[in-house]
Amino acid sequence: MNIEWKDSYRIGHDRIDQQHQQLFALANVVFAATAQPAYRLAAMQLYSYIRTHFAEEEALMRSVSYPDYPNHVQMHTAMISRWNAISESIGKNEFKNTEINAFMHEWLLQHIAQHDTQIAAYIQQRNA
Repeated sequence: MNIEWKDSYRIGHDRIDQQHQQLFALANVVFAATAQPAYRLAAMQLYSYIRTHFAEEEALMRSVSYPDYPNHVQMHTAMISRWNAISESIGKNEFKNTEINAFMHEWLLQHIAQHDTQIAAYIQQRNA
């Protein structure tokens, strides 16, 4: 499986959009892994970048007093917990590609399209 970045995923904030593109690239490294050590390395790299991205996105939300900030942070926390569980299964060589695919689809495609775009809309409305 491969997840392709599309311009329709842009939320209109350059730094966050760049990070989302990088997350797609790192997710594809996970998908391209063919052996357990490569999976483990790719999972760790993705995890590290997820944390960096979430920290920056949360700082952005705080800086604009985003009203749904607490709820959005809870979603981030849940996604990190879920990725930790997946990473643990990768480390034990007990992972399932379907689990990884479902996570990537839910997080990268649905979360960005449904929730991150709301941040951008709020910022645009606030700046209007």
